[in-house]
Amino acid sequence: MRIWHMFRNWLASLSLRWRLTLVVLGLMTALLGGAGLLLSLVTEQALLNNTASSLRREVILTAKGIPGRSFTLSWAPEERKGELPRGFDASVAILRQRLTSLGVNMTILRPDGSVLYPGQATSLAPPPIVLGQSDVTRLLEDGLQGDAYKLGKTAQGQRQLVILVPLVSAERTVALLQVGTPIASIDDFLTTFHILLLVCYLGALCCALVLLFPLVDATLRPLLEMERKSRRIAAGELSLRIDTPKSRDEIGRLAHSFNQMVVQLENAFQRQKQFVSDVSHELRTPLTALSGSLEMLLIGADRGDIGATRRLAKGMYVEVQRMHRLVEDLLSLTRLDAKKLKLRLEAFELQTVFSRIFQQAQQLATGHEIRCSIAPDTPRVYADRDRLQQVLLNIVDNALKFTPSDGQVELTAAPGKQGEVVIAVRDTGQGIPAEALPFIFDRLYRVDPSRSRPFRQGSGNGLGLAIAKELIEAQKGSIQVESTPGKGTTFTLLLRSAPRSSSKDAMALQ
Repeated sequence: MRIWHMFRNWLASLSLRWRLTLVVLGLMTALLGGAGLLLSLVTEQALLNNTASSLRREVILTAKGIPGRSFTLSWAPEERKGELPRGFDASVAILRQRLTSLGVNMTILRPDGSVLYPGQATSLAPPPIVLGQSDVTRLLEDGLQGDAYKLGKTAQGQRQLVILVPLVSAERTVALLQVGTPIASIDDFLTTFHILLLVCYLGALCCALVLLFPLVDATLRPLLEMERKSRRIAAGELSLRIDTPKSRDEIGRLAHSFNQMVVQLENAFQRQKQFVSDVSHELRTPLTALSGSLEMLLIGADRGDIGATRRLAKGMYVEVQRMHRLVEDLLSLTRLDAKKLKLRLEAFELQTVFSRIFQQAQQLATGHEIRCSIAPDTPRVYADRDRLQQVLLNIVDNALKFTPSDGQVELTAAPGKQGEVVIAVRDTGQGIPAEALPFIFDRLYRVDPSRSRPFRQGSGNGLGLAIAKELIEAQKGSIQVESTPGKGTTFTLLLRSAPRSSSKDAMALQ
């Protein structure tokens, strides 16, 4: 375990290039080693089978050439054993002489496996191997299915291949012929073959190492560049981009996604800077007005005129309300981010909410035509009454800002196709540019002032629609926008309808 732990620590300390290279080399080593071992075993088995088959044919042909032989080399039915025929010794002597001249040793066994005529070592034939009873039984059983053999070693350490052939007379097994031949030539061939395999194996690994490391290095080069530039981006250089590889593999897609991420970060950073500037401006303007009004009161500029004092106080009140709305927007976003905004969901009719929106819109309008309508079969909505009113008033206020005074703003409600409540705010204003629509609900986002100028003072702080989207989605609803530049904009809210069995009691959700 300690060695394995040390190996893992060492591997983790290497670069990704070296780790990938070593892993691939390890897999190649295992695969090539396994393939070489399998090839070696198959080759050895084929050589031994061929040697056993050739030896059996040679023995049978040699026995057939003995004149007046008293036996045949074949397989008799099981358990049919007989006595040695007349002339058996003479035939065996001739067979031994001929096989010895071929460099093959021979031993005659009884049918039960005991030695009848032991083999002898000569200058031409090696000493025989002694077979056990289990070896004899296996060779006889396997010999019925094909060329069975046994490998063994002599006292001198020389390997031999041994086969067993029954000697049959009158369809009865009278003895067993054990024949053994040295396989030094096969061993020499296998040794040379193994050396050749090892050389090819090591050569293949060396070539793989030489070719693999540059290939891995070229493949991972975009990652190295990404790692270097990410450190610079983390230090604040958001304008940096990674050279995207021409290939469309995972690394190419990662580089493309990385560049997109940096673009988003840069845009978010720019919007945040713009937001800080806008908030500072939004706070500085009312604070300047408040400071000026208070200074005029302190120096007695109103000269005791109650009307002048009231006008100054009213101006200060307006500026305080302006700061209050800005602070409330910021606090709302903070609560939404922290999931701490409490919603009071209840089932209610939209008439009351629409009536309040209409009254407030009339105060904000500067000659606009404002319409409100609710379809007769519109179900009750299941939402937070105050938050829904806040969202609708924000959207209507935006519509009035960007719609000329002779334009129209319409607020409608109708049942949806799937039982939901559909609320729409339509205007006939200047519309929203197509390139701005995907970002219209982003926090801190403002449409380019050169493309969209309000018809009323106060273009907002870029938080209203973001808050509206967060509030609607917190109530399990959705908000969408469609716009045609020069013709108008439509905001559509999809809200849950109240179940028929729904209680009118409010339910607080954290």
